[in-house]
Amino acid sequence: MIGGYFSVTKLLILSDSHGARGAIERILNKEQNNVDAVIFLGDGLRDLEQTLAFFPHLRVYSVAGNCDYGALEPLDGLAAFDQTVVFYTHGHMYGVKYDLDTLADAATARGAEVALFGHSHIPHAEQRGKVFLFNPGSCGRCYTGPNTYGILTLADGKVVSHEHKEVPKA
Repeated sequence: MIGGYFSVTKLLILSDSHGARGAIERILNKEQNNVDAVIFLGDGLRDLEQTLAFFPHLRVYSVAGNCDYGALEPLDGLAAFDQTVVFYTHGHMYGVKYDLDTLADAATARGAEVALFGHSHIPHAEQRGKVFLFNPGSCGRCYTGPNTYGILTLADGKVVSHEHKEVPKA
């Protein structure tokens, strides 16, 4: 609590744009004033980099995905927001298309309460043991329906809300 108020952090979670730079731009135009940070989970780093030129004020964290050839970004990241440790990765190194146990174990080993991942292009949210697993889906090539992104709200050391939102139309 800060000055009698709970500290709240809103994270914008993006993944798997695969060339859909316009989708990232539409999402950032819509959400830029409502979020504290952006986390990009790979497979479209070039899309992200080109779009961020128009949003220099945003705090951005990113990792490389299996399609980000030649990227210098790491494959995993770890950050703390409002007493919540967040592990973020693309997911291909943890076999997330097959099961989420390896990812949950990796997050737990790093002391994280949240694990963010992409790669499967399918929106997902679940509590698994002490770790909240969240995939925003794909903002450029979703396999199960409309293209999506995620909003994660953290407060007082835990996830207090999460949502999957449809990418705004052009």
